[in-house]
Amino acid sequence: MFPKDPRFACVVQSLRRGDFAAAQVAASELLAQCSDPAERAFLLNKRGAARAGLHQLTAARSDFCDALRAVPNYPPALTNLGNLSFEGGEYEAAIAHYQRAIAADERYAIAYVNLAAAYKRLCRFDEAVRALRQAQRLDARNAATVAASGRRSRRR
Repeated sequence: MFPKDPRFACVVQSLRRGDFAAAQVAASELLAQCSDPAERAFLLNKRGAARAGLHQLTAARSDFCDALRAVPNYPPALTNLGNLSFEGGEYEAAIAHYQRAIAADERYAIAYVNLAAAYKRLCRFDEAVRALRQAQRLDARNAATVAASGRRSRRR
């Protein structure tokens, strides 16, 4: 949504480097100056991803929920809530979040990849294959990389 906006580049670059502390600080500073709901949702989601990377899972969940209050059905926040559920072994809850992300944006390939991983954990292999094939149709490079590694897509 805003990754190329120079105001947000420091947050995105810090996350890409795995510098979660710097990403959290940068996102918090930008949030203090930001009133646009879409920009707030973007920054709250990124700060939540940073906090998850710092193992601050309660704070991360709060940020993802706040992003959804700013922009209801924001696919990245829904997907990240699904990731928290997945990592906690709550696969049915993860599936529900991924399905909501897909309902909000049927072209959001990351949600399909993660949905496939959750289905696989529940031995729902036919559904996993369907979800992964849809992800491949939408984003062949990302889905193929994830499929080859056997891992879910990381937080966005």
